[in-house]
Amino acid sequence: MAHVKHQKWWGWGEEGVFFNYENKPAFAPFVKEAIGVTLRPRERDTVDFSTADVPASKAPDNVLELLRDINGADNVSTDDELRVVHWAGKSVLELLQTLRNDFHRIPDVVVYPGTEDEVAALMRAAVEHDLVLIPFGGGSSISRSLQADPSEERCIVSVDLGRLNKVLEIDETSGLATIQAGVLGPDMEEQLNARGWTLGHFPDSFTYSTLGGWAATRSSGMQSDKYGDIADIIRGLRMVRATGTVYCDLCRPRPPVRACAK
Repeated sequence: MAHVKHQKWWGWGEEGVFFNYENKPAFAPFVKEAIGVTLRPRERDTVDFSTADVPASKAPDNVLELLRDINGADNVSTDDELRVVHWAGKSVLELLQTLRNDFHRIPDVVVYPGTEDEVAALMRAAVEHDLVLIPFGGGSSISRSLQADPSEERCIVSVDLGRLNKVLEIDETSGLATIQAGVLGPDMEEQLNARGWTLGHFPDSFTYSTLGGWAATRSSGMQSDKYGDIADIIRGLRMVRATGTVYCDLCRPRPPVRACAK
């Protein structure tokens, strides 16, 4: 399955990856002097998933069968840990809710579409079967936009775009690239860099956020004073709706060259 399988269910990033101040010898003395707190090595680096009290999935069998037909059986999951990973973003409130087992209403099923056609089929299925679809990129949202209404009774489907992670095309003349929405920042830059290009967008959440998420939130970044915000960089969008796919061309009002040679 896609990248989120390995994310911490209880916090930011991946299991086994954490901030370690012990290889930064000046950090502990600085904290002691600045705020009077004595740092000590972590006693634990994870939270056992057995401490999570996860509500059961409400996904009907016929819906699960339909989702498997659309995405393939290996790309549909009702696994409790995956559902918790997808239930919220990474704001302080959301992390506290997770650690307190205050889950409210988590997704009933997680799906991983691999093509635009599969996304379109999911949209049509949502209309036909009255499903709630919540798109999921890197999971680093702090706007609480991943959380469903606590009173929601319909089947909730988290649509993880992690398989849509490729740079499909680069027009070397115009500097325009066609890139799938689910690509994480580092994976996208690796593909662009291999051909001598960069998108030039590096928000704080770069490692655990996606191009689609940047576009949806009008993301800004640490180097936006050089290349511009994501709204200045993106030149067109393909938006899949239940009634069809819409292409929005943003090139006309401004010069089209936004991808940057390294």
